Amino acid sequence: MQRFSASKKLLRLISARYDMANALDAYSHFTGSLTGTPIAEYFFCAMVVVYGRPFTENHGLGNIKCEYPNYPDFPDQEMNDRHLRLMDIRNKFLAHSSAEGTKIIVIPPRTSNPLTGIVSNQFDHNVGKRTFLDPRFADWLVKVVYEFKGRLDTDTKKQMETEFSGQTFTGPFEIDTTWNDFKWTDAKN
Repeated sequence: MQRFSASKKLLRLISARYDMANALDAYSHFTGSLTGTPIAEYFFCAMVVVYGRPFTENHGLGNIKCEYPNYPDFPDQEMNDRHLRLMDIRNKFLAHSSAEGTKIIVIPPRTSNPLTGIVSNQFDHNVGKRTFLDPRFADWLVKVVYEFKGRLDTDTKKQMETEFSGQTFTGPFEIDTTWNDFKWTDAKN
């Protein structure tokens, strides 16, 4: 198979587009027959985390904001708010832990645990994490995922035309990403 080099810009666009497609796939499972089940929460989490991936420093690719420095830049302020809500949910509740997303109930010795009713002679605790399972909320949020994917679809095709026009192709080809074999992070002593 032929291999061609590509710019970091094209690699970022393709990677971000792939992430948006995966976010939309997770959304379709969230709103499918699984709605209201514990598994649906995992699909919502996947949608949010995957949507936010391009906006973080990605190893070897960088942040998609290199290509869209003013994003979110929709004329409709509500679309910008959707992006900001998704990033808040991702960064404060789902991809990372935060005090804002955690509720802790301490059960002192010789008191009843409100979840189990069991009385213990030791301290115990219950932990609750904020959830976002109302399908109407996901329906509101996902609109920015669709919009950004549409922008990426257009920009990715334009960038491929720019970078690969004038080349001679014998069929599908691989983009040389110069990726190295995966290596585990070494423990620090």
